Amino acid sequence: MSRSARHALLCLFMLCLPGVAFAVEAGEVVVVAGHANAFSGLSREEVTRLYLGERLEGSKASLRALELDVPPWAREAFYARLLGRSPVQMRALWARLVFSGKGRPPRIVGDVDAALRELDNDPNTVVFMPAESAAMARLKPLFAL
Repeated sequence: MSRSARHALLCLFMLCLPGVAFAVEAGEVVVVAGHANAFSGLSREEVTRLYLGERLEGSKASLRALELDVPPWAREAFYARLLGRSPVQMRALWARLVFSGKGRPPRIVGDVDAALRELDNDPNTVVFMPAESAAMARLKPLFAL
């Protein structure tokens, strides 16, 4: 199946999903939560702070970031679009933060099924993944890049 045919099929699938409020673009990366999560969205600053290991204030202080072991293009797109950094730069940043005791990187889970279990077990967990995976799993979108 060609890329444009897959994209058209995915868009058609998205139109049939009730309650999904975002459009999927090819190569788009989204931050999602399980449906038990009480928040309707996150700002760019909040997502940036979560993925840099910083705590949020107020009612969102309990949120924690999880990282899915996604294809390299998705990780590169996420960090480049959100933080303006490459995965190598992010590893260097995390090495400094861990060494200084100032932070820990988001825990990485191996696949979408493991991420879904985490999201079901803890409504305060958010994870980034390719939009196509989030749409198929019917997850709650909080932020899209």
